[in-house]
Amino acid sequence: MESTKNKKPVGPQVYVPSWRTNKMLRIYTGLGLIFGLALALLLREVTPYFFDIFLLVVLFACVYDIMKAKQIRKSGIKEYYIYPYLGCAYVVFMVGTLLSPAFGFWMHIIAQVVVLFIWSLYTFFMYYVDKPLEKQCRLKKIPLGRECRRIMRGYWSVIMYPAFMIYTLFALNHIGYLGLFALLLVFVISAFTDTCAYVVGSLLRGPKLLPKKINYISPKKTISGSIGGILGGWLGALILLLIFSAGSEFSDFMTLKIGDATAVMIVFSAIGILGSIATQIGDIYASYIKRKHNIKDFGTYLPGHGGAMDSLDGISFNAVFIFISMLIIVFVA
Repeated sequence: MESTKNKKPVGPQVYVPSWRTNKMLRIYTGLGLIFGLALALLLREVTPYFFDIFLLVVLFACVYDIMKAKQIRKSGIKEYYIYPYLGCAYVVFMVGTLLSPAFGFWMHIIAQVVVLFIWSLYTFFMYYVDKPLEKQCRLKKIPLGRECRRIMRGYWSVIMYPAFMIYTLFALNHIGYLGLFALLLVFVISAFTDTCAYVVGSLLRGPKLLPKKINYISPKKTISGSIGGILGGWLGALILLLIFSAGSEFSDFMTLKIGDATAVMIVFSAIGILGSIATQIGDIYASYIKRKHNIKDFGTYLPGHGGAMDSLDGISFNAVFIFISMLIIVFVA
């Protein structure tokens, strides 16, 4: 009979830190994160720029996590090119918002496109005059232009995920009295989705969410858990809507833009469901990146939770969806 002692397990192997299994440590860290978010939201009532500072710290941490996971230095990407872009994008966005607060959404989009375009041109031509890179390409018989384009695609991959996606939170933070509601909508839908998916999935179990060939990406996700998460996102959106509907200004605005109370409830039910789906897609995509690079977490500085990107993987996708939804409600409806 063949011995099984020396058999290697099938599928990518991922190192699991010992603290990852410590549930109490995860709870304490989670409570600390909730307290930090709550404090940032309270300070936001003084001025939205306090929350911007909080978001900038989170953004830089998330970008650092992604660059570390992808090992971008080995791809020829220079980290010190990324951070100036993030800072410049915020400065342009802030100036645009100050000039035209009513069109903060549009200024956000314009700022991102303009800064990204200028920065991309600058970086691209900087690599063209990079003598070591030119020499390396000549020795390897690789066209310099093709190598520059490959490096630029690497920059864009980091900027689009997670930088551009998290930047939508800055725009949501600057839409007047709807800012707090929009931000809470992102965090509440994602939190209810993750919690309900975990509870329902643990109780009912059942078939895996992903096909057998790729379920190593998110091995613990089940169909029952996904459905529970969708119901959780729907419930979270409606609870938040009912709380804010107690204010006459909020109710009058939603009635003006959407219609009567029934129409508003239907719209935000759809937002809750679709936001939950976006959150789950974000979780799966982040899991794919981590498995691709054989890591369990993006970072280790948040005991029990990994890094900042581990906490914002689903939120980053949901933020983009809520951003588009608010854009439609505020400017189109």
